[in-house]
Amino acid sequence: MSVKRPVSWFLTDQGRKFSFSVITGTSLALTAARFTPHTFFLHKYKDFVHYYNEGKPVELPSDLHNIYQKCLDLLSISETHRKLIEPFSVFGFDLFHAGSTSSRFGALVGIPVNFSYKILEDVEKQNVQVNQKNIDLKSEIGNKLGEALILPDKVKEFAICREILMTQNNKVMFESSYPFACLFLAYNLSQHFNRRLNLYTAPQAMRGVLYTIVGFFSLGTYFLMKDMTEVYYETSVDKKLCELGPDYIESGITFYDKLLQRNQALRELMGKEGEKKYTINGNENYTLRQPHVALVHRKQYFEHRSKQNNEDFNEHFE
Repeated sequence: MSVKRPVSWFLTDQGRKFSFSVITGTSLALTAARFTPHTFFLHKYKDFVHYYNEGKPVELPSDLHNIYQKCLDLLSISETHRKLIEPFSVFGFDLFHAGSTSSRFGALVGIPVNFSYKILEDVEKQNVQVNQKNIDLKSEIGNKLGEALILPDKVKEFAICREILMTQNNKVMFESSYPFACLFLAYNLSQHFNRRLNLYTAPQAMRGVLYTIVGFFSLGTYFLMKDMTEVYYETSVDKKLCELGPDYIESGITFYDKLLQRNQALRELMGKEGEKKYTINGNENYTLRQPHVALVHRKQYFEHRSKQNNEDFNEHFE
């Protein structure tokens, strides 16, 4: 007497329909998980990353709001898009953007608290901590971190312009579609090889090997598409920022240099955790992936553009 294994049920028509429904539901759920925080739940997302002080959301200082308005003018943002972008004070020391002006739900641009720093005393007043430990700004490494957090106004303009430009695209729509596409890629590839190689009659272990290979391939495809999309738009934004003029090219060099100095200081202050998170040059550690253009490369790009401008200027007056 043979016992029918539960796994065999998935080879029946009813089992295959069930598998297709599970794949479809999972794909839609993953797409929604990526899409909804940037659309329907955009303001919930904002509440999550907002900078709070004593339990209350901190309003964006008027001087930073004025810089933000100047950035809108510099980029010639239309009145329609101006209404769709909302600036706010974000937690941490990194700029933030979410949503898209291509969506009726609009976009967010988060400006960190260190953009309000003008001198080292401002950093000290904020009682900056790393791993819940106060930073001694009089020490060499503490001073390096403090100086890296203070940005000139022109550099602030550059950085805010960068985040505004990152909302002027369809990145959210593209990245939301990738989980759906890659899951169905895995499902259809598995079905194809099962039929082509007649693996339905083969031992379960063989199908298991196939599903593992296809799964890793689809996962790799997802990360490749996502990273390439991010890198493409970051590269595109840097090119647009260079078009604002020589001052903003120099501001780009300063901005990325400050980020690298900040990360180098954090690497030392955070110990082993910092060594895992940042390289000795100040880049972020990503192992096999490249979800962003390396900060060193972004700085080198602006240095290259600056050198080009100087050479063109010299040739013009020779």
